[in-house]
Amino acid sequence: MVLGRTSHVKPEEQDTPVTRDNPHGVNKESHVPDNRSFKDKLRHPFPELREKLKDTHLYDAKVGAIHLKHRIGKFQNLVNTNHRHDEEHEKATDTKRTKIAEGHRFQSFAPERAGNNIKFYVDGRDYFHAVSVALERAQEVIYIEDWWLSPELFLRRPPFEHREWRLDKVLKRAAERGVKIYVIVYKEVEAAITCNSLHTKHALEALCPEGTPGYKNIVCMRHPDHNVFENAGDMTFYWAHHEKFIVIDYNLAFIGGLDLCFGRWDSKQHPLSDVHPAGVQNEMFPGQDFNNNRIMDFQSVDDWKSNELSKADYGRMPWHDTAMGVIGPCIYDIAEHFVLRWNFCKRDKYKRDERYDWLTLTGRNREDEDLIGVQRPKHPVGDYVNHPYTPLQNKTGNPFGSPADRARRGQTQDFVGDGTTQATAGANTADPDDDGDVFHDAYEEIDEHGYRHDQHAHGHGFAKDMREHGIHRPHLRTEKTLPELPGDARQSESSGPSRQENDHMTGNNPEKEGTVTASGGIAEKRRGYESNVIDDNAREHAQHQYGTVKAQIVRSSADWSSGILTEQSIQNAYCQVIREAKHFVYIENQFFITATGENRAPVHNQIGGAIADACIRAGKEGRKFRVIIVIPSIPGFAGDLRDSAALGTRAIMDYQYKSINRGDESIYGKIKAAGLDPTQFIFVFNLRSYDRLNKTPALQAQEEKSGVKYQEVQRAQAEEVMASGVHGADGDSSSSDGQGDSDSDAEEAQATAAARKRKFERSRGDAGLDAGADDKTGRSGQGRDPQVRSVDSIAKDALLNEPKPSEEPYAGRKLDGTPIMDNQLGQPDSEAEKLREQEKENFVQEELYIHGKLCIVDDRIAICGSSNINDRSQLGFHDSELAIVMEDTLPLETTMNGNPYEAGHHAATLRRTLWREHLGLLPAQPNDASEDVNAQPPNIDGSGQNDYMAGDEWDKFVSDPLNDELWEMWTTRATVNTGVFRHLFHADPDDNVKTFEEYDAFLGAKGSRKMGHLFDMYQPVEVVRQELDKIKGHLVWMPLDFLCNAEMAEKG
Repeated sequence: MVLGRTSHVKPEEQDTPVTRDNPHGVNKESHVPDNRSFKDKLRHPFPELREKLKDTHLYDAKVGAIHLKHRIGKFQNLVNTNHRHDEEHEKATDTKRTKIAEGHRFQSFAPERAGNNIKFYVDGRDYFHAVSVALERAQEVIYIEDWWLSPELFLRRPPFEHREWRLDKVLKRAAERGVKIYVIVYKEVEAAITCNSLHTKHALEALCPEGTPGYKNIVCMRHPDHNVFENAGDMTFYWAHHEKFIVIDYNLAFIGGLDLCFGRWDSKQHPLSDVHPAGVQNEMFPGQDFNNNRIMDFQSVDDWKSNELSKADYGRMPWHDTAMGVIGPCIYDIAEHFVLRWNFCKRDKYKRDERYDWLTLTGRNREDEDLIGVQRPKHPVGDYVNHPYTPLQNKTGNPFGSPADRARRGQTQDFVGDGTTQATAGANTADPDDDGDVFHDAYEEIDEHGYRHDQHAHGHGFAKDMREHGIHRPHLRTEKTLPELPGDARQSESSGPSRQENDHMTGNNPEKEGTVTASGGIAEKRRGYESNVIDDNAREHAQHQYGTVKAQIVRSSADWSSGILTEQSIQNAYCQVIREAKHFVYIENQFFITATGENRAPVHNQIGGAIADACIRAGKEGRKFRVIIVIPSIPGFAGDLRDSAALGTRAIMDYQYKSINRGDESIYGKIKAAGLDPTQFIFVFNLRSYDRLNKTPALQAQEEKSGVKYQEVQRAQAEEVMASGVHGADGDSSSSDGQGDSDSDAEEAQATAAARKRKFERSRGDAGLDAGADDKTGRSGQGRDPQVRSVDSIAKDALLNEPKPSEEPYAGRKLDGTPIMDNQLGQPDSEAEKLREQEKENFVQEELYIHGKLCIVDDRIAICGSSNINDRSQLGFHDSELAIVMEDTLPLETTMNGNPYEAGHHAATLRRTLWREHLGLLPAQPNDASEDVNAQPPNIDGSGQNDYMAGDEWDKFVSDPLNDELWEMWTTRATVNTGVFRHLFHADPDDNVKTFEEYDAFLGAKGSRKMGHLFDMYQPVEVVRQELDKIKGHLVWMPLDFLCNAEMAEKG
């Protein structure tokens, strides 16, 4: 058997474990004679004496000097950006990786793997609950890789009722059970980003102090460094580790767009309000978890209790995202990517730090451990720990499939050995009497970097051309259905391998992003890649596997991020899957910046070209074909777009417009050039939500009576539900003196906050608030009539089977929303009228931020991961990314454009769920997800699949993505919603704003109104309510003409 076209571990190699005392697995009991070379015998004629000297301080000094020499020697990497690829053994590894990738679809490091059980999660409520269940079940090991990780994130809501489900507490319990937890987070550029990975690291590693259960079971790496003096040579300024995935026990993985961090938890109703007159204990978003990036970025996230944005004055930014839960062989590839990254970070930054071990991987042992970045220096620091700890053959992540499937294929064993040696090597690699000063018995001819002496004859020169690495074109496939290609793209396989079209795919220098294009080549991206999984009986065999989904892991990764030559298999997958689409392409993404050819510098990725080609082909063939793109209306950065400080945000928007519809090189431009109307093929939308802050007159009176602002109360609540966590660890920048808060400081802060909260609560009676308000209904007393309650959020009213905003109660209204009348005068009560009018101060709107990175094609194939549609994510040598390409072999009989059609069950049901949410055809979700099957991890037995409300009225309505009636509802609701948000809020951006002068007229003078609130405060409140009644779902049109007559960003 093979793993990724390479040999698995040999029997004789697994019989002898790798340990600190025996790094090469040499059987010392076999009494093998001294077969050292003559040269080595001359250099060291007394090996026994050398062994004895290893226990002396003289040897320690020698080792210390060697470490120092090589640390200083790293500075030469500043002038040799190719230093990880110019030695002969490095070239051999690069060639091996290249050959593996060339044998896989999309040139991925990972093959396609059948038999996966994959469950989708839409929005944070479902995803985080499933993660909480899975983490609580962990038994051996957890891998987490995130762009940002907030230890104080609550995985279940409301926090007051689920304090034990805060992320750091869940991980602490796992560590205390003996689970080893490995975390890698992006080390941010502090001047540009506020996520403070230093706090993440210190908070996690301080959970289990020395002398307590779980000590040293949580280890966190931060990468990359940005200062030459931090890491003596290797540094990266511009790019980030952007992956978001979790691996648990090699039995379950999560992958997608959701970081375990603040601001991501959300439900399908996407509330903006978090004000609770009935009691602050009902809050859903404590502390920094309440955020609106458009108004204010996260502030001092290391001080996780602080919140500079007042909930009583502003709404939060709602968050839409997508992720997957995976059971099956693809887990192995996700884990392999993590192990490679861990070992690369160990080599690059922590090589001489004993807190961080090298990770080895079953199936990537011995001659193949270079594929996962393992090095064997002469004087290693840290152990070599083999994963998984228990036999891989018993894991659902076994790349050879389930036991039943292996039995069907007559395969009774995949990895030789019963797993005992793996567990021994992984769990106990050190001598019990080890004092930390033991070194491997590495061969003398291997130096500190793991190189043989003869390898240095080749030297470390300046950055070499890619041709020296023997990188060839992948196996090629041309199709008659593809558009006409340049002549050189018509090369057949028989003509033999040739060079990569781009000779400068590696390196950290943005000035060397390619001679033709940094995308890897225009013609390269127009080719297809053959599937390497051919199974005519896949459906029949599915009963022997964990699931029915054929999937493949793809990535963007390169030298700076993983120590490898550039891989951009995510871009390859997007280009091919889109270009081969026959009916529709549906995209949700945080960004949309792409090129249609080689004339869109500095943008290089070719996804836009694939979209244009698919539309042109459909137009020439007379097929109905749609590309539906859903992206944020404005990138999630704070500030008024008219300000000079927003130049960067406007530049992103400018590139997006130029990618979509502005200029000859846009997607519109290419389709027009082919004689077709792009508006018949390309449709771009945003999402937007509204709500009402439940800052009632009685709550305002309570503030006045107590002298305590509601913002102080929300801070006190955060202190109460979070104070048992970490108040900063030693060295954490969350404290000015570099030390964590003392117990007395923490207790004093809690006492002060609690006193202010009590003072606020004591004034409830004076303010006329009903102390007996029903907390569970979400209705809060108003002080006017104890029978009148207002809901804490009306965002749910845009969804199915919910009341209209005009029917919601509020101060001065009855329970049915109608005005309180003056019975004597026969007209609305005058005092009640004032209360009703005050309601206008509380209506808010905000863009519903699309953060998911998802593509669904023809209801058969889906791509989900961390990668945006821009060069940062798609080129490979910028941000690092991970995604999964999924195609379900389980058919779903349906229709396409009215004709019988066989869809893939996974892709089709995911698309239906998303469209129903956007159209408002799903009911609102309760906070408690414990009984919701969609909020549970996938099960090994295949049970607990997604509930997409199969067969109900609205499932049938959205089943055919090209149905005219469905499209009429989609576009009509987008049009009506857009109009209401324009009328009530002057929500920007807007198609009526084509110049900055029109922008000023549309929004009014800067600072003249609160962002997100009603524009006209003089219109009757009844008009506002009735207008909001018209909004269904969250769809709005993307304003493609916004600032089209203005210079959005400075040239150059």
